[in-house]
Amino acid sequence: MKKTRKKRYTKKKKNKIDFKEYLRKKAKAAWDARDVIIFVAVMLGFLASLHLMTSYNPGNESAICTVTSVEIIEHEDPYSISGEFETEECGIITTWNAPDGIPIRKYLQNFETGKKYRAYKSFHTRNDEFDFSVLRFEEIKE
Repeated sequence: MKKTRKKRYTKKKKNKIDFKEYLRKKAKAAWDARDVIIFVAVMLGFLASLHLMTSYNPGNESAICTVTSVEIIEHEDPYSISGEFETEECGIITTWNAPDGIPIRKYLQNFETGKKYRAYKSFHTRNDEFDFSVLRFEEIKE
C-alpha cells in the first residue's frame, strides 16, 4: 500500500480587519456622532473668537491718555470686578483684567490721577477714539 501524504488544510483565523473595512467603521462612527462633532467645533470657534476679541491686539493699537479718576466697579458676581477710568483725551476707558496675574483690585489702586498712561486697546475696540476698553496700561515717564 502506498501512503500518500494528505495535506491538511486548516482554516486560518481571521484576526485581521481589512483597512477598507476599518475606514468604513470609523466613517460610520463619525457620521453617527456628527451632531456632537459639529457642536464641539462651534463651541471651539466661539471660544477662540471670544479670546481674540478680549485679549488680542495684533497691531498694538494704543492711545495716550491722562487719567483724571479711577473707579472700581463690582458686579453681581464677586469675582467679576472691572475698572473704569475717566480721562481727558480718551473719554471713559474700561478694563476687565490685570496683566501678569496681579489681582485687578490691587492693579487699579496703583493708578495715580493726573498722570499720563499708554492704554493698549482691546481687539474689538481698537478703532474707537473715545470710550474703549483696554488690555493693559503703561505709565509714561516724562
